[in-house]
Formats: sequence, structure tokens, C-alpha cells
Amino acid sequence: MSRVVCKIDLGQLKRNLAVVKKHAADCRIMPVLKYDAYGMGADAVCNTLRTAGIRRYAVATLDEALALRTAGVEVQLLSGMTADEIPGAVAAGFILPVCDSEMARRISAEAVRQQRQVRVTVKLDTGMGRLGFLPETEMEQIVSALALPGICRDGLCAHFAVADEPDMEFSRSQIFRFCKALTGLNEAGFDFVNIHHAASDGILNIPEAVMPPFNLVRAGCALYGKDFSGECRQIISLDTTIVSLRQLPAGATVGYGRTFTAKQAIRTAVIPAGYADGVPLFLSNRGHVLVRGTACPVIGRVSMDYTVIDVSALPPLSAGEKVTLLGQDGEAAITVADWAAWKGSHHHDIWCAIGNRVKRIYSE
Repeated sequence: MSRVVCKIDLGQLKRNLAVVKKHAADCRIMPVLKYDAYGMGADAVCNTLRTAGIRRYAVATLDEALALRTAGVEVQLLSGMTADEIPGAVAAGFILPVCDSEMARRISAEAVRQQRQVRVTVKLDTGMGRLGFLPETEMEQIVSALALPGICRDGLCAHFAVADEPDMEFSRSQIFRFCKALTGLNEAGFDFVNIHHAASDGILNIPEAVMPPFNLVRAGCALYGKDFSGECRQIISLDTTIVSLRQLPAGATVGYGRTFTAKQAIRTAVIPAGYADGVPLFLSNRGHVLVRGTACPVIGRVSMDYTVIDVSALPPLSAGEKVTLLGQDGEAAITVADWAAWKGSHHHDIWCAIGNRVKRIYSE
């Protein structure tokens, strides 16, 4: 038994995929399964999407790629790699990133040593400022990297920096820089099978990112339920139960730091879920949970394993009653977007913080 249960709706995952396909036009979809599919279980997510015809997936690390090796799908590592990941990645036949000349030389040397041809995706830095060749000043380095032995061209990619903002001027300047570099490489005799710039925000917000020359998109948060005008819906809910009920007198304080003081006598419930389970510390004295469809405020500081809520607005309760942390309860709901807003963060942070002691249950 688990104190906290994360329910994952694989049927909604497929419906979100349909939304992404609609916005992606003729581009193929490459789901992003990094960090165990954002904590939702890469095996279950991959198996579901594979039945919908998806054959290529992206991850962040060699360990994540190796975990998918038996799924019979193409796996691409995104962005950078550490030096000690390269031998295993070459041996496994994954599609590898080339972000700079040193990485290209290391991959080439390992490919020659293993007598293999390695498919690579060259990354351009069109404005993210993180990884990739600068297209205006490092074109010669790209050409040299692609000419190395053991290197086989697969893709050219980049990443938007502000695709989730209403002003698309900077994003469109990134596309311009990318296309100019692509033209230069084509004129130098280099073509690419897969050309992509857009992740989820780019797919849904920037029409130019799903038009030629682009033919592939990387879908992450849209699949898992980041809300885009109500089209994509979250695929998870998070539930726990009441473990203890108490009555506190006026003046009583709650939690570490005594950050809450009862102004009057109140009834409280303790739930066995805390920040080790993904409940944001920022919900302390700010957020709420749902019991019998009623919003019950979080009082005091969220601790590692427990959170205290005010249930004074409800009739008498019993230990063991369901508590909804995320999801629908009657007419009321708490979304991942709500938690992200309370925390001043974003969806990815919420998903990835749900701890590994939380049990995942899958349904259609």
C-alpha cells in the first residue's frame, strides 16, 4: 500500500497526442521521455504512444536511453553528453547529439574504435545560449565535425528560448538564424533527414516551426497535460487519505516554525503527504486540497511526510477518507497549473517533484 497514489490516464495521453498531431501539421512527433517521462513512467508512456504509431523518442541521459532499448524504438539523446556516456551510447546505436567540436571528436574516435557508424543530430544555438554551435561564427566547425570518420548525418536542431510568451519576435528571429544556417550547410553539400526546432510551446504557438524545412517536433509537456487553451488536459491525479483528525483551541500553532496560529478553535486533519511526495513547500499557508469536493486550506508549513489542513468547514470526518491533492473531486478541481502558480514555477517542476515513493497507477 502507498500513502500517496498518482493515477495516470493513458487514454488522455492519447487524446493529447491527437491535439499535438493537429498542431504539428505534416511534422512527425518525437515524444520526450526524459526523467522517466517527467516522472510518469517511461515504459507505460512509450508503450501507449507506440500503439499510436510513434517510433522515435527523445531522452536526456544514457541511462534513460538504455531503459528504452528493449522497446524496439529509435532513441535520440538530446543536447549534451558527458564523456563517460559516449562509449555506451555508441555501442547501443542511439542517435547522439553534437553540440561542439570536442563532442564531435569524442564521438568520432569512439565510433572508429568500435568500427561503427553513429547517427548524430547537430545542435545550433539560435538564441537559447546553452548548448550548440553558433550559426554565424562556427559554420566551419560544423562542416569539420560532419566530415569526421564514423559520423553519419541524421538531424539538425535548435531550441526556442521564449516560445511560451505572446511576443514571438525573438522566436521568429531564431527560426531565421536556423534557416540561414541550414541553407549554408545544404549549399556545402550537407543535408539532414530530421530538422526540428519546436518543443511543445513551439508546436502550439509558432506556426512557422511546423512548416518546411521543419519535419519533426519534440513533444513533452503538451502530451502530459500542460493546458493550451483547454486542448491538452493533465493526465495525472494525486490522492492521499486522512491519517488523523484533531481539534485545536484558539491560539494553537501548527507546524515547523509556528507559521500558523489559530484565531479560533478549529478542526484539523493530518494527511500523510509532504514535499518528499511532491507537495510543494510553497503550499504552506497558501494552497488547499479537496475533501468531499470542498477546498480545505493548508495550514502551517508543509513538512517532508505530513501536511495539516483545516477541515472546519466540513461535517465530522473519519480517518481514511480520500483527499485530492491534484485532480477532480466533484465539481472542484486542483490542476498542475494551480500548483505551479502557487509555487511561482511551471508544470515540469511539479511533475518531476512527485517522489518515487508515490505509487503510479495506470488506466485508460
